[in-house]
Amino acid sequence: MRYIRFLVIALNMTLAVFFADHSALASDYPDRSITLISPYAPGGLTDVLTRLIAKRLSERLGQAVIVNNRTGGGGIIGMETAAKSPPDGYTIVMVSQGLASVNASLYKNLPYDTLRDFVPITLIASFPMVLVGNSAAPPKTVSDFVAAARANPGSLAYGSAGNASTAHLAMELLSHQIGIQVNHIPYRGEAPAFSDLIGGNLSVMFATLGGAMPLIESGKFRPIAIATKSRSTLLPNVPTLMEQGVPNFEVTGWYGLLVPKKTPKIIIDRLSSELMAMAREPEFREQLFARGLEVVGSTPEVLAKMVESETERWRDVVLKAGIKVD
Repeated sequence: MRYIRFLVIALNMTLAVFFADHSALASDYPDRSITLISPYAPGGLTDVLTRLIAKRLSERLGQAVIVNNRTGGGGIIGMETAAKSPPDGYTIVMVSQGLASVNASLYKNLPYDTLRDFVPITLIASFPMVLVGNSAAPPKTVSDFVAAARANPGSLAYGSAGNASTAHLAMELLSHQIGIQVNHIPYRGEAPAFSDLIGGNLSVMFATLGGAMPLIESGKFRPIAIATKSRSTLLPNVPTLMEQGVPNFEVTGWYGLLVPKKTPKIIIDRLSSELMAMAREPEFREQLFARGLEVVGSTPEVLAKMVESETERWRDVVLKAGIKVD
């Protein structure tokens, strides 16, 4: 009986210390600067988004949020660095579906596993993909594109921002679904692909709406179809692929924020709460909308389900298309 009483007392003392420590953690966090790792090069859309988030999160938390662009290895170095960081809430990492979901199917010895090594915080934003063509040349519609591809299998070239990019995966998914063969030309980013589409070296390509909008507005690009379930408020007159006869076709890009596994739940809840509140701010929403991004600001559970479903979805596409990394 004395032994049992001793165990009970010891357990109560342990629980008291545990809850005291975590209460202190909640009240003190953050008490120093936070690092927001961006596994992407400076200057692009992802970098702009990361810096907007860092600025506003810093204002909300009362501590500096410093962006660290850890590039290399297609983003893998940044992810590995984040995964190995202390799980104390002072390291956050920005991810897209490529790093969070697609890489699992591309690399045999990937040094991280998204749901094993990280805890989701929020699905912060998404962006529509738009099928575009040269405004001075066909095709004008999805039907035109399909007819030309079927009449000349493998002769039509499409561009993408690179192997296994969202644009590449979207076209492979479309090609498999409607039964056409088209020739993939990968580029190092959207900009050089855009130049070749304007120059007539490509027939079509999927593009980020934010990236393509200036060229659509200038009349150089023809928006053929939106790859979402409903029309975009930025291009309300452009029909979706589903409206043009491609059933259940939807491809959107997305961004999420993660922290290393074993980060205390009380910190996860704090970060999630702040980021979801940020996502409701009109100014923040307008800043992202102007860049072709739609603010989401989800719970951690929504992002976890997104990572799981996207990993499964794109694994099937990667295997069927035989996609390899550069």
